[in-house]
Amino acid sequence: MQDFNKRIILVVRKDLEPWQIANTIAHISAYIGNQLKDTFDTGESFITKDDIAHPRNSQYPIIVKRAKSSEQLNNFMDKAREANVLHHGFIREMIEHADDVDLQKELSTKHDTEVEYLGIGVFGENEAVDKLTKKYGLWE
Repeated sequence: MQDFNKRIILVVRKDLEPWQIANTIAHISAYIGNQLKDTFDTGESFITKDDIAHPRNSQYPIIVKRAKSSEQLNNFMDKAREANVLHHGFIREMIEHADDVDLQKELSTKHDTEVEYLGIGVFGENEAVDKLTKKYGLWE
């Protein structure tokens, strides 16, 4: 049975290049979907009349909203951490480094407040994630 009590909301900076927006949304969605494991979907596939299987998508709505700046996202990340919801922040260093060793090396030289967020995704009960993201408008 489908769970209508939870959702995924992504908040992405609107000042990014189109490829960066797509990359940010893809990586955050992949991370959250992977964390959901068995609760991600409601079954194996949807089947057409002619018996062709289409793998199921997420049972949860995925909503994309927009932020004006990395500073807004830094504040949002603090709130997501405090709310103790599943979250993932996609940061500039993640698109600048293909190698995780290099990424870790760069991040080890920075404080958390120096990290530039491109987008943040949260997953949880509708009321909790709506409250966290209410100040951000829908992506247009």
